[in-house]
Amino acid sequence: MMSTYHFHLQTTRLSTAEMWQGLLIALVLYLVGILAIYVNRMLGFYVLGLVLIIYSLGLISALMSGYQSDAAMEIKLALEVIVAIGLVLNFYTLVLLTRERHQTK
Repeated sequence: MMSTYHFHLQTTRLSTAEMWQGLLIALVLYLVGILAIYVNRMLGFYVLGLVLIIYSLGLISALMSGYQSDAAMEIKLALEVIVAIGLVLNFYTLVLLTRERHQTK
């Protein structure tokens, strides 16, 4: 949503290839974290937790960029809802990772 130009959420245009590259990097980071859990459980929890924190900061950055944009209020509200859902899911996943880490000790 942040990378599409017609929402007016950012000033620079991203190509479709750059958008797919960002999504691919995100998927690889999540898969590395999940793979690290299977290889070394404790290291995997920390890697996946770090990835979740990085993307939570990205969500907060998207929210701040959306407020500074000249997009319509409906777009800003939709962005706020999407970011809130993403942050709740990331926080809940971190809670689940912490619980699982304590059970495996």
